[in-house]
Amino acid sequence: MVASKTAKKSASKRNKPAPGKPAVKAKVKAKAKPKAKVTAEQPIMAALRAEHKQIASVMAIFAQQLEAVDSGELVDTHVMYETMDYMVFWPDRYHHPREDLVYNRVAEIDENAADNVDSLQREHDKMALRGRRLLADIVRWREGEITGDSVVKDGRAYIENMYVHMNTEEKLVFPQIEGVLTLDDWRELAAEDQLTPAADPVFGGRVDREFRNLSRKLRRNLRHSVEKGAMVEWIGIEALLESMEVMSIALETAKDATGDHLHSVWKDSTGILREAPLTGMFKCASNNTRLTVDWLGNVIGISKDTLSDLSRVNQERRDRVRLLNQASER
Repeated sequence: MVASKTAKKSASKRNKPAPGKPAVKAKVKAKAKPKAKVTAEQPIMAALRAEHKQIASVMAIFAQQLEAVDSGELVDTHVMYETMDYMVFWPDRYHHPREDLVYNRVAEIDENAADNVDSLQREHDKMALRGRRLLADIVRWREGEITGDSVVKDGRAYIENMYVHMNTEEKLVFPQIEGVLTLDDWRELAAEDQLTPAADPVFGGRVDREFRNLSRKLRRNLRHSVEKGAMVEWIGIEALLESMEVMSIALETAKDATGDHLHSVWKDSTGILREAPLTGMFKCASNNTRLTVDWLGNVIGISKDTLSDLSRVNQERRDRVRLLNQASER
């Protein structure tokens, strides 16, 4: 017992700080601050997605020009040149390098994304090389050194590759980026001068003179798409109004048929009961059954006619939209 008390005192002395020295507090491990979650689309990603839409509109113009060459129709060769000159000048020099900077940050944070980032960056290099080659081929074609067949083949392959690449980024890579990067990461990226969007020579506030024909063609396509959209919408409204008219007529016809049926049932039942009060109930039931069958036949006939009319209206709408599409492609 004495030994135990002595041990406690000894331990107490050891734990007491030496005279003139402050007591040392036990170190408490600080909890890691939770990373701020990103809940809204960041300006950098919004800009990259908007640029994808712009590139897609340029590819649509290029596809139209290639179709004209393939069909032997007149084509504005300078627009074709400006299209690929724009792709080499702007997306390959500004858009793709900015994507690579964001991809590099993701690869630093998430090791699983490193392989995807490497593949995408190598794809950017290949696309730039294919673009320069295609631009050179267009120049040679305009000078009569090569046929349009090779330009059409390589041009279509370029367009298809561009769409596949952008779809991969939009559906797989961009969501992965937004799931990995935090607000702090986005703030640091936003401070990068190289990530600041460069003035677009076609879609920016001022169109560069060397791309004026492409810009004019894009605006014409936009105007036609708006006009076409308005026409398609109006065709749809007309079809809807006609369908409502068909349904209204069907409803009125069915209402009249039902009214006539009820009137006949009442009139016949009253006459039968007046003539034969004792057996009239059975005769009324038989007569009402016959009238109801006739009424159901009328309703079924009205329904068939209504479905036929609605089908005709819908077919007419599809035909008009198809003709409109054919006219806009010419």
